[in-house]
Amino acid sequence: MADLFTSYMGLKLRNPLIVGSSDLTRSASGIKRCEEAGAGAVIMKSIFEEQFLAEDDIQDRDYTVHPEALDYMRGGGLLEYAPHSITRIIEEAKKDISIPIIASINCQTPKLWPSFARQIQEAGADGLELNIYFLPIDIDSPCKVYEDQHLQILKEVKKEVSIPVSVKLTSQITSVPYLGRRLAQAGCDALVLFNWFLEPDIDVENLKTRSLIGKGNFYQSLRWIALLADRIDCDLASSGGVQKAEDIVKQILAGASAVQVCTLFYKKGLDEIKNLLGGMETWMDEHQYSGIEDFKGELSFKKQELRFRDLGEAEAYFRAQYLKAYSK
Repeated sequence: MADLFTSYMGLKLRNPLIVGSSDLTRSASGIKRCEEAGAGAVIMKSIFEEQFLAEDDIQDRDYTVHPEALDYMRGGGLLEYAPHSITRIIEEAKKDISIPIIASINCQTPKLWPSFARQIQEAGADGLELNIYFLPIDIDSPCKVYEDQHLQILKEVKKEVSIPVSVKLTSQITSVPYLGRRLAQAGCDALVLFNWFLEPDIDVENLKTRSLIGKGNFYQSLRWIALLADRIDCDLASSGGVQKAEDIVKQILAGASAVQVCTLFYKKGLDEIKNLLGGMETWMDEHQYSGIEDFKGELSFKKQELRFRDLGEAEAYFRAQYLKAYSK
């Protein structure tokens, strides 16, 4: 029987399947259901800075939050995720749950990141995921400004906590490998690829803009996991688009230490975890792999670059144009 044990961020996971940040992980009882269903770890429902402001009635002038957003929060939006509630959930969950619990935070104000991180560590979280997102819309700011913001946040957080810290990146970064290496050198324990948010749309009848729920891009994550594996000194996790056991196998072959899954469980329920893990075990047995480390990264860009003088099949990872693929 295949052994699905793996290590992620220095944490021991019974398998590489992590239930991603969502309403499924918003409570101690929800986290317990994830554990009972077989998950290797969970990422708690992300807590956003605006929720802290709404709870504590912090003055608008002190923080860079749009007034409309702050009014919405104070009017009742998302107040059930107040900071004290998050710490209580962690404390309650740790009494009865053995799988790693990784908290997730998103801030806009630099000085609040380390403060929130410290509170979460004190509550007993096993790890922390920094859900960083800066949309680069300022035409006067070069890419270095945004990259340095990521580095500064990570460094300040690492000064405050001893638990492992990961950074969840958006794909809208000038150079994912360059920033990934800098983050790893600054002490990042893992990179999560990628974050995805609401998407913009336009109502052409009413001439209004609106937001739609976004979705993860499996192949985008697969590409960059493969391109970064064994080239930067931290673990990698994929996020988005997993539909079947084969998808998890692909991400691990590309170099992922763990795979975050979320949307699938909304569609089919947490019982799908058993099907995913069972499918992985079957594949590993068929290919005579006894453990995850036996095949992790075997089809990464670096491994294939070493194996094929002309880069061979590894070309699939870095050729983004379609002409050659469709001319065969």
